[in-house]
Amino acid sequence: MFSGIIEATGRVLAPIDPSAGAGGGRLGIGSVPFAGELMAGESVAIDGACMTVVESRGDAFFVDVSRETLRVTRMGAFKAGDRVNLERAMKLSDRLGGHLVLGHVDCLGRIDSREISGNTVFFGLFVPAPHHRYLIPKGSITVDGISLTVNQFRDLPDQQGSLVTLAIIPHTLAVTSLGDRQVGDRVHLELDMVGKYVDRFRDVDGEVPSGG
Repeated sequence: MFSGIIEATGRVLAPIDPSAGAGGGRLGIGSVPFAGELMAGESVAIDGACMTVVESRGDAFFVDVSRETLRVTRMGAFKAGDRVNLERAMKLSDRLGGHLVLGHVDCLGRIDSREISGNTVFFGLFVPAPHHRYLIPKGSITVDGISLTVNQFRDLPDQQGSLVTLAIIPHTLAVTSLGDRQVGDRVHLELDMVGKYVDRFRDVDGEVPSGG
């Protein structure tokens, strides 16, 4: 479990090597300030995708990326030097500064616009169907592992999705990879966990069944 509060950024050491790893490939992340504290088996979210550490050396750690993860994320397109967002799994005693994040990427979104107003950057983010159904005004969304607030959104039936407006402050741009994102870039999205559970337990009449 994660909170969506980015702990640090790291740099991709090299594109995924398909000759190593469990059916997918091995990914190394360097320039990580807490790499020396990591032990094999620990969970680290890389751009919002929960991964298991298999090795750490110096300021780098390595994970095995499965074929399924390659299918639902853009990790297969990572290039050497790309900056990625990192968060270690929460402790039960931690403050929940963002929101409840599982580290399971639901889909890829797309940056459709980027505009500057004062000291804030406004991103237009396209969220594809059916995942757009979990959006609510001022609700939470995880973008590349970052807990963000849905400023506003509008449905785009002809494009089968919704366009979300995100207001990004200078601090977030500085300490995460979101400052690197440009129009057309794909990003990892995880929608609100609570909304997904409520949706799953609705009955055929659209009501939430009672317990007991």
